[in-house]
Amino acid sequence: MFTDTVYVRCPMAFSDPEFREPTPGERAEIARLFGGEPPVLVAFVADGGGTEPVSCLIAAEAWAVRQGTFRRSVPE
Repeated sequence: MFTDTVYVRCPMAFSDPEFREPTPGERAEIARLFGGEPPVLVAFVADGGGTEPVSCLIAAEAWAVRQGTFRRSVPE
């Protein structure tokens, strides 16, 4: 779980993420937008449902591991 998220670039739904190091270009993009690199910068490639994988980027102030059941939909 990311906390105090400041930037998200990924589709609303995706699957099979493959995490990687952010590229120098992605680091520069975030630094330009926010005046420096945030404490947490996560990059990954995932299946967004199209013909090609999508490159995703999340910038946040912190992250935490949440144990237990994670509901993917809101109960009615």
